Amino acid sequence: MGDDDQYCQGGGKVAVGSPEYVACRKDRDVQRQNAEARTDRRQRDLGEYMMNNPDRH
Repeated sequence: MGDDDQYCQGGGKVAVGSPEYVACRKDRDVQRQNAEARTDRRQRDLGEYMMNNPDRH
């Protein structure tokens, strides 16, 4: 997701600590957590598939 601090400052248009900046950082954190959860779920699903279908891999 790159540099969240730089992204949320919007090229210096938003001050660090402002409500807009804090909301942006929270949104970026949620996006990152969701992406990590999807990755974990896909890995778990793949492992489960491989265990249930040993002759297919």
